[in-house]
Amino acid sequence: SNSTTTTLVSDGFDEEYDASAIRAEFKSYQYILPKPHILLQEQLSLETLREMIQLSNNKIDMPRFLKYECEGGVKPHHALCALLLEECTRDAPKERDGELICMWIGSWMVRALSFGFLQRQRNLPAEIIREQFNRIAHIIPSGLVCNNSKFLRDKIRNSGLPVPNFFLDQEDAKQFPPHIAMLVVLLDGEEESDYMGHIIYTTAWFLLSFVALILRLVLEVVGGAGAIWGGSEVFYLRNAENAEQCRAASIAVGVFCFIRFVVLNAPQHEDEGDILGPAGPWSLRVPARMRAVTEHPFHLFARARRLKKSVKEEDMDHDNMSVY
Repeated sequence: SNSTTTTLVSDGFDEEYDASAIRAEFKSYQYILPKPHILLQEQLSLETLREMIQLSNNKIDMPRFLKYECEGGVKPHHALCALLLEECTRDAPKERDGELICMWIGSWMVRALSFGFLQRQRNLPAEIIREQFNRIAHIIPSGLVCNNSKFLRDKIRNSGLPVPNFFLDQEDAKQFPPHIAMLVVLLDGEEESDYMGHIIYTTAWFLLSFVALILRLVLEVVGGAGAIWGGSEVFYLRNAENAEQCRAASIAVGVFCFIRFVVLNAPQHEDEGDILGPAGPWSLRVPARMRAVTEHPFHLFARARRLKKSVKEEDMDHDNMSVY
């Protein structure tokens, strides 16, 4: 498919700035950037990135999204839209056969076990960024004309769509800067995010979330039923004559505890992309990530299915692009 060229117009600045120009700039400073998860966790400011480039040994031309307005710079959300709008016109890259089979099996299992109410979770930052953007891409014109990100937020909200976390106001706890989102996507395009999907990381976090889920089930469900059974004996309420009645009461309380467990732990539409971190679990440092996963273990496996999807999202689900 044809690439998209986005014309950026802002305060007298009018210039074509497409994804190929952004990627060409990226090649020159890619080597000085930290890993994608560190970018998300530290959220390096524009000034810090400028300083890193200026202090590098090699002479690197300052990327346009890091230049000041008086230098002919382009605002980061402009550049991010130009990059992701171009990606929306291209077919999703195909995974290797082994990875594709694992993804298909995982997606099928989640949907089958949940009777179609859930789908496999996306936990890689670049995939979450792309998915959040794909929901609103159709309302962003290819000729992007706006002076600030507030214009985009208002346009998205007026269309009744969720605002991507990288377009939120800076005061919002779920926000992360658009220039960080763009760098994460660019690094992913150079396969520098592959380590996040490594079998060792995947298995370790899978086991942590599975153990946390079992422990919550024991504490919140079995513990509730056992409290009635044990408590009735402690307070001399249970004896040989009413043991079966106490057993029935324990089971009834256990059923109510299980309903509460499901309500508290089942993924909701409002949880998607936020509950384990603004760009998934990798956007949190390890201690915070462990706390998020142990508090919401089920969300590492599955998420609620959206009732309405964009064409691009349907294509991504069809290709089983969801990975841990």
